[in-house]
Amino acid sequence: MAARPIISPSPPVRSDAGRSSKGSASQSSSLLSRIISGSTGSIIYALSGTPIEVVKIRQQTAPREDSFSSSLKRQGNPVKKLLRSRGAIVLNNGLMLPIDAFPCLVSPGGGGGISKMDYSIYSRLFESCRTASSIVQDQSSGTFRMLKTIFRNEGVAGLYAGLKPTLAMSIPNTVIYLSSYDEISMRLHAMHSSNSDVDASRAYIPLVAGSTARIISSFATAPLELIRTRQASIIAGSIPQGRAPGILEEFRLLVRTGGLMSCYNGLGPLLLRDAPFAAIYFLCLEQFRGSSSHNTSLGRWSGRHYTDQGVQIPASIDVMHTFAAGASAALVATALTGPFDVVKTVRQVSNGGNANTLSCIRQIFRDEGVKGLWRGNVSRMIKVVPGHAAMITCYEFGKRVFDGVL
Repeated sequence: MAARPIISPSPPVRSDAGRSSKGSASQSSSLLSRIISGSTGSIIYALSGTPIEVVKIRQQTAPREDSFSSSLKRQGNPVKKLLRSRGAIVLNNGLMLPIDAFPCLVSPGGGGGISKMDYSIYSRLFESCRTASSIVQDQSSGTFRMLKTIFRNEGVAGLYAGLKPTLAMSIPNTVIYLSSYDEISMRLHAMHSSNSDVDASRAYIPLVAGSTARIISSFATAPLELIRTRQASIIAGSIPQGRAPGILEEFRLLVRTGGLMSCYNGLGPLLLRDAPFAAIYFLCLEQFRGSSSHNTSLGRWSGRHYTDQGVQIPASIDVMHTFAAGASAALVATALTGPFDVVKTVRQVSNGGNANTLSCIRQIFRDEGVKGLWRGNVSRMIKVVPGHAAMITCYEFGKRVFDGVL
């Protein structure tokens, strides 16, 4: 296989593979090495990021506290009965009086008490109200507090809800995504190989290659993304059959209730989130990695230190630059695309109930303000930033290793 080229002192624009991209087809890694390295990175990303993804989805789909309060107010009779069992009665005018003031409502047992049967019914009602209130409070709390809550109430299975569709989706998605980026960027670099103004002419390549590759991979795996989101939003014990439906069951349910096109619910905001994310991510990745490689102030931690001596950059230095650049690029891209992630989750969980993406954004902004558009974004950053850094590092380092082995 082709050996890794030594990076020249003049800063070339590098491809996602972490190589100096001259646009030559001979510098392209084999498809098998891409598949193996991309699959390895996606599995690591899925296993480490699924618990945080569950937290993020629960936070984004959790009802607001005021919505829960208003729903309790609509349950007029049950709430009045509950308060009556606690020794008080709520009148229609809103006043609350002791139950002893209404002897006709006292149970036959006397003494203002209630029968054991009635008490058990009211206790269950009170417990369900308390549990629902606790769920709302926990789902609006911090990321790590909610992780503990999910683990305490649902165990490891709750933390890894939707893991099967996540693995089924992430492996082909990552391979298609990164391989497509390699191919598109290589061909675009080849178009500009004779242009002397390298930086100016190639600045758009990460934007075009990244967004195009992400659109292709997102469209190909959108049904699995939908199923993953729906399964991760289910709270254990909240469904009659006691367990979440599998991938095939969920797929049949979607087709039976909404037709084949229902498998692409939320595709609009999904593409609006993923395409800009990929464009921003790869643009920042190339810039950050190029800066760190050619920054002479870093001394022996800079790639320039080795290229000036005519030796190959050590793998450890290249991995460190890629990981740092991947984390920084993911941080910027995640912060800028937060609203589209919220809209995607809301529409997928609600079976596409909102008319369109804009109306959903307006509804969230009207109900919750600007803060609501970034709901769950801290959890998303905790997952995406280290996850994308590890994934791009595994992909680059894996290609470097497997190109020399296969």
